[in-house]
Amino acid sequence: MTSLICLAAVIYFEARSEPLDAQAAVAGVVLERVASKHYPDGVCHVALQHKQFSAFNNGIPSIGNANAWRTSLMVAGMVLDDPGVNPIQGATHYHTTKVRPYWAKHYKFLGQSGAHLFYGPHE
Repeated sequence: MTSLICLAAVIYFEARSEPLDAQAAVAGVVLERVASKHYPDGVCHVALQHKQFSAFNNGIPSIGNANAWRTSLMVAGMVLDDPGVNPIQGATHYHTTKVRPYWAKHYKFLGQSGAHLFYGPHE
């Protein structure tokens, strides 16, 4: 798979119903992890890292919404071309407002976009 496909898959399965800025922020998390020494190198390695993105915990699901997939590809391409379009820089983690993961208290809250809360390491 290419970086574009892997990043689009994260966007699609994690944030397809969110506004475009939230989709870009989710993509930004993947790119921040790629840039970090604490995660694997490469978009696909980060995207498919075991138990990191809940959409892939049981394998790669099927894409069922062609319009949302096209949007995910567009957003992925934009973020890959210009990481500055990510509205929340520095985030390496996120979760939706519906959950309260144990790990959130160990990271610095950076902001919210759509129904996603974003966190980065304390500096």
